[in-house]
Amino acid sequence: MSAIAGIVYFGGAPVEPGLIEKLTGAMKARGPDEQTHWMQGSVALGHCMLRTTPESLEEHQPLTSKDKKLVLVWDGRLDNREELQRDLKAAGIIPRDASDAELALQSYEAWEEECPKHLLGDFAFALWDARNESLFCARDHIGARPFYYIHNYRYFAFASEDEALLNMPGVSHQSNEELIAYFLQQNFVDFDHARSWLADVMPLPSAHTLTIAQGRIARKNRYWRLVVCEEAKYTSDEDCQEAFLNVFGEAVRCRMRSIGHVSAMVSGGLDSASIAAMVRRLLPEMAGKEFHTYSAISDHPETCVESQCIQSLTTGLGDNAHLVSVPSFTGMLSLQDLIDTAWSKAHPVDNSILLPAMMCLAASRDGHRVMLHGMGGDLTMHVPNWYIAYWLKAGQWLHAWSECEAASRNNNYLIGVSPFKLMLRNIYFAFVPQTISRLVRRLRETAAQPPLANSMINPDFAKRLNLLERMRKRSQKTGWLLPGYQQELVRILLPPHGIGSGLTGYDRVAGRYGVEFRDPWSDKRVVEFWLRLPLKYKVRNGWTKYLVRTSFADELTLNVRWRLGKEHLGWNFASRLMKETHAMASRTIEQEIEGIDKYVDARVVREKYGKCCELKGDAEWEGVYDISTLVLWLKRIMG
Repeated sequence: MSAIAGIVYFGGAPVEPGLIEKLTGAMKARGPDEQTHWMQGSVALGHCMLRTTPESLEEHQPLTSKDKKLVLVWDGRLDNREELQRDLKAAGIIPRDASDAELALQSYEAWEEECPKHLLGDFAFALWDARNESLFCARDHIGARPFYYIHNYRYFAFASEDEALLNMPGVSHQSNEELIAYFLQQNFVDFDHARSWLADVMPLPSAHTLTIAQGRIARKNRYWRLVVCEEAKYTSDEDCQEAFLNVFGEAVRCRMRSIGHVSAMVSGGLDSASIAAMVRRLLPEMAGKEFHTYSAISDHPETCVESQCIQSLTTGLGDNAHLVSVPSFTGMLSLQDLIDTAWSKAHPVDNSILLPAMMCLAASRDGHRVMLHGMGGDLTMHVPNWYIAYWLKAGQWLHAWSECEAASRNNNYLIGVSPFKLMLRNIYFAFVPQTISRLVRRLRETAAQPPLANSMINPDFAKRLNLLERMRKRSQKTGWLLPGYQQELVRILLPPHGIGSGLTGYDRVAGRYGVEFRDPWSDKRVVEFWLRLPLKYKVRNGWTKYLVRTSFADELTLNVRWRLGKEHLGWNFASRLMKETHAMASRTIEQEIEGIDKYVDARVVREKYGKCCELKGDAEWEGVYDISTLVLWLKRIMG
């Protein structure tokens, strides 16, 4: 993970001296090794280097072509290097070196705007083509690397961080109010998910390219999409397991390519456990590399299933298993680390993922530049709670009933629900017409508590955005119609759920500490494999992620593979933070709340804070923590 930035002024106006340096200076933490720039008249490009792969050790950017007509800034990792080199050779092009940036530059030389179709990996890049005075920009298939931009009548500017673009002249420091409304009212989803948290800044969507020519966006194209396709066929469970391990193994192997040891954030869940298991399989192939893990465990691991699973996964690693005990915060991280991580650069998304942020802090202190994680696992392997409806629709009633009984025992989201109730619910999903399901939904909403009851959102703000009406109309449009399970997975992987939005948040917190997060579960090949996978391998006998549970039978203990419950320790971070910094939170609520009272109902916030102080319950802090985060973020970006 590095950082890229660029400016193109229109009409021949020169870029002001020092302006591109302001953009890269704001992102120096992402690329501490080197900050370099290229300028020519009305165009300026900048790069912040974080060297993470052997090929990047001698790499310098911005990278120019032999004839000086092409200039590239690249943030990425290519996973199809050998194939790409063969294809370039066939096109008559011999790269000058083996760096990923050089391969990307030569790919543009060979295929121009079609080049992203030939690239596999995590990347975001921009390339100035002096031959036709255009800027070509692209982002990877899944959205692992960020790319933000501003386009107005004066200039086009881009950067790896949205807040870096606040340094550009004339850029508003206003926030995106619809995202603030979503932050305060989670069931409001009727907004433009393609926009960033800043009003003037746009993210380039994943799998898109954008070309700037003659002062305008000449082309904005989608070069890849996840589409419903023919279901894969396997002769046996063993055949399917082998196919999965080949694809997943390659995704992990590509992400182990680094200049240092291999590190991973490990929880007790199956997603990170499968990564840890595969790393251990592959590590003997990589001479001299060690495996380091970073985890949070309970102060009382003997009573915590999550902690016991982590201890099982890190057996034999010795001092390479790095731990922090919570909520005491003893071990590799301290309470002061927690406070600094949360409040030094508060952000509505970042403060909801304190655990990953602090794992990156610890890894960075130990000299690691790359950390594997499994954030995308739940989305890539998603199976809806009404999956039994598919078997009912196929006429497999006995199998459906058997699965209802098993799901009641083994499905973490359905445990304890009676098989009879599950059967009735899935019959409804499978066979009730859409018109009736819409009517049922409306009746439930009529009987339910008003959507904004007990909300901390300012009623005038909600009225200005027409919040209730937009929520009502969206609900009325939503009727139940059983989708295919491939269609459902595609829906889950796109906004507002979206694997890309999660990766963006993880990338941002990792960037604060000069660490590159890599997620094998978000690999394009793994996502496509899981899309084609027959339902019987996704879930069986009530167990979701069934294929993974059986594929790692030799590496993972029974308590990891067949674990019940969704215990997580992440809540300890915000809870302990609020207990430690309640005086600061009190000052924020009392002194700063008026500054954002156009968004929040100050009276409700103060009442909720008062109850928190009285009850001191962990769950009670959540809303106040969110408001404190919002206040500090708005104060920071608005100056």
